[in-house]
Formats: sequence, structure tokens, C-alpha cells
Amino acid sequence: MRISANFSYSDHHCSRPGTLVSTRAIMNFYKSAALALDHLEKNQGSVKGSLAAAGVNAVGGEAKRILALIIETLKYRPVLLQLLTTVPILSLEKLTFPRKTPFRAPSSQSLVLVLLHDLLFSPRARIEASDKWPPKPAVMRHQARLKAELVRIQIKEGKGRKEDLAKTAGDGEAVRYVRFNPNAGRTLEELFEHLTKKGYERLEEAVYPVPEGKYFADPHLPEVLFAFPGNSNWWVGDEWYEGGGAILQDKASCMPARVLMEEWVEGEGECLDATAAPGNKTSYVSALMSNKGKLHAFERSPNRFKTLEKMLAKAKCTNVKAQRADFTDSDPKSKELKNVTRILLDPSCSGSGIVNRLDYLVDDDTEESDSKNERLEKLAGFQLQMILHAFKFPNVNRIVYSTCSIHAEEDERVVMSALQSGIAKERGWGLARRAGVIPSWERRGRPEETGGNEDLAESVIRCLPEDKTNGFFVSCFVRNGLRPEDGVTRDQRPSKRPRDVIEPVAEDAPAEGGGEAEAGDERGKKLKTEAQVERARRKKQLQKAKKRKTVE
Repeated sequence: MRISANFSYSDHHCSRPGTLVSTRAIMNFYKSAALALDHLEKNQGSVKGSLAAAGVNAVGGEAKRILALIIETLKYRPVLLQLLTTVPILSLEKLTFPRKTPFRAPSSQSLVLVLLHDLLFSPRARIEASDKWPPKPAVMRHQARLKAELVRIQIKEGKGRKEDLAKTAGDGEAVRYVRFNPNAGRTLEELFEHLTKKGYERLEEAVYPVPEGKYFADPHLPEVLFAFPGNSNWWVGDEWYEGGGAILQDKASCMPARVLMEEWVEGEGECLDATAAPGNKTSYVSALMSNKGKLHAFERSPNRFKTLEKMLAKAKCTNVKAQRADFTDSDPKSKELKNVTRILLDPSCSGSGIVNRLDYLVDDDTEESDSKNERLEKLAGFQLQMILHAFKFPNVNRIVYSTCSIHAEEDERVVMSALQSGIAKERGWGLARRAGVIPSWERRGRPEETGGNEDLAESVIRCLPEDKTNGFFVSCFVRNGLRPEDGVTRDQRPSKRPRDVIEPVAEDAPAEGGGEAEAGDERGKKLKTEAQVERARRKKQLQKAKKRKTVE
């Protein structure tokens, strides 16, 4: 799960009137933000995760101020880069901003971007640093020209205010979702009363965009999920949010837990979340279990495990047994796990569906396709391995596989590969039909990615930003379910990329969104798995098919 931009920028600066802050502290503030920007340039993780990943040791208020600067700089990044083209500070000030910077130092471009943001777009319109710090005068020497060029851009874009030049995440942020958590020991009626006191009026029907000061129950998850205007922030410092009664969670992210717990009966068995951090989905599964029974929660990353523990404590999830371990190392037949009947799989993915993460602003439309495809193949291999391991649990009868990705390589193609595996055929694994996978949701899978099988495509869920959610994919495996040889099939053109390119293991997979995606580096060193065997078999079949085609 990635951070949403809910920080007030007006107080992000390191200094306030009457407060003495050392030059070194100011330097570190800007450098930390620039280091995080460098990390995001490589498309690694989330805005919040970029701080730790870049080696920035900031906590509490300091971390929030740095995050606010990063987020605001990302919003104006296209304009700032345009300014650097017309006012080439990097080449005009080479001594201060060298092309190559020392190890663990931020790039000159990222440092200039955060400084330009504060000079041109911050509430105080100034760089909060001493004139003795070389980068400040190096930028200030070009202040007049920068402001003139900014006005020129503003006129060209037809914007009445310079703030209107900010890039936003689009329609996906027009709605903010709040999930009611009964585990906190309060009722829906109490929440409604609280929101009334906050000045919000509950509507009887869904209205988009959500009117200011209004909210309504989501049409697909009406008993737990509520939609608010995109600029809402009533939960900041609120007792309901702080006490775990109200949880910020995107609508699409709620769907896997809901599908997993379809027709759940207390006493059926135990549940398992294979990649549990940060804990939103886990806490929802716990609530759907009425906080009873046992819910196993796996998380291999030490840092993310701490986040998981905090979330579970905040959400009052007393039926969860969290363990810092790799799900793929677990023994399906162990005494501890033999009673598991349902598994939630939301593994590392590209995060391509996340629209309310601010690091989408670093995307380059000219990204090299080869690098992208290679990364997707590694991720798909890791995802397939997770599913095949889940298939081994002897008493499991329902497995939900989801991603916060819009790429077929991580979605339908992984599902089809899993269905065609030996263990799936041996143990009768198929897909649950649409009737058991939120049937009222209209957007379903892509038939061209399921071999033209419309029933298979209808059995999975797809979400896109125009649905007022993040991009998401949800599928549900059940015993004796729908298989590729079943259902209605229509002729389809083959996909541009065959499913057989899926690699078995991801070596550098980023963490969830979801998610913050954790890498699957250690998994790449494992012994040959069923995923590898299956891939080899399919690759051989593809080669034979190509030979036959050549002969013909």
C-alpha cells in the first residue's frame, strides 16, 4: 500500500519564524528530499518507501516535512523540468551542480528541482537555507529569469494561477474511500453520528464526483465502505481514524478480502494472508471472520513486518497470528497450517494500477519496452510460484490472487499459467465463476488473454481509474472450478506476447502496493520448482508448434 498525499505543505519547512535551525539541518532537509527523488526516478517503490530506501533516517514530523516537499515537487515536476530547459541552471552553474555527484549524494538535477519548487511554488516563495550554502545563491542568481519564464508557461497553458500548473493523479483521486472496521468495537450508527457532527451529510445514492461535504455507501460494498470527496481529510487526527475504527483503503483493495470470504462459515477452518503487509487487506479479512478463529499473516520483510504489527494492533485484530517468514518456505502439511482452508495472495507486482501514488509523476512515456518486459516477466514468475505453492495446501478450497497491476502479464496470463500447471490439473483447481466473484462488478477480464474463453474472462475482476478506483485485478481459484477446457470460447487473435515467456522466479520484484513491493531476490536462488517445470514444458510445446508451422 502506497502513501496518499495528505500532508499540509504550509508547514513542511524546516524553519519557522523565530526558530533557529542550523544550516546543516536545512542542507540535510533538501538533500534528503533530493535523494528520495533520485530513488523514485528508478521506479523503485513508493513515495514514502523512497525515504528509507534512499538511506534517509527521518521520523515523525521531520519525515512528514520531507515527504510533503517530495510530493509537491513531483506535482510540479513537468513545469520545473521545462524551466530547466529554458533556464539551464545545471550548465550555467557547473561548479555548484556537477554532472557527476559523489556516492550517497543526490543528483544535481533532483537537488535543483526541490530548490526551484520552494522558490517558485512554496507558500513562502523562498529557499529555506542560509545564503552561505552554495546551492542557494547558485539558484537565486537566476531568480528573475525563472519567474519570467514561469509566467510565460502559465500564459501559454491558459492557467489563471501558477498553482494550476500542478499535475494531478487524475479521476482516480476524485474519490476517497473509508472502510468501517467493526473490530474496533464501535457501530456504524456511531460513525454516522460522528460524521454528522463533522459536517458531512450521508447521501442515499452514489453521486460522482462526490459533492463537497457529502458521502455515501459504496454500491458494491455498502456495509463497510464509504466514498468521500477527493479533498476530504476529516480523518486527520480524528479519534475514529487513530482508534482503528475508520481505515483508509481504496475500493479495489477491499475486493480480494471480500471475494476470499464469500460464503464463509465460522468453524470452517483457518485463513492465511501470504503477503500481509501493510495490513489493510489482512485487517479486513479479520473483520469478515468477526475477529474469531485464526488468521495466519506472513511477511518476510523486517521493516514491513513492523508496519503490519502496528496496523493489526491499531485495527484491534486479535485473531491474527503474524509471523515474519516467507510464505513459499512454509510447509503446507505442517501441523500449524494443515487446517488452513482459504488463502489470500497479493504478491509483489509492478504497481502499474496505483493512481493515487505520487511517484506516478516520474514515469517516462518513452520507457524502454525491453526493460519493462523483462521486469514483468520476473514478477510474473514470482507470482506464479506463489500460486503453485498455495495449490499444495491439502485442505485449502479457495485461493484469491490479486495484483495492483493493469498488465495482462501479471494478471490473466499468470492465472492461465497456473491453471495449466500439473498440480492444478491433479488437484482439480479452477476458477470460481462470476457468481462468486462480486458479480455486480461490470468490468471483467480480457477474453483475448484467456484463449478466447469468455467464461474464464468473466470469472475475474478488473478495475481501472475510470471506475473511481486504482487499477486492480482479482481472481479466485476453487476446487473443481472453471478450467480452460470449459466454458464458451470465441475466436481471438493471439496476444502479441505468448504466455510462455513467464519466468519462474522474480529476483528483483518491488514490494506491493498493493502495495510497497518487496523484492523476490532470495526466491531466485531456490531449487527447481514446479513453476520452472511447468515453464519448461510449455516452452517445449511452443517450440514444437513453431517447427510444425515452419514445415507447413
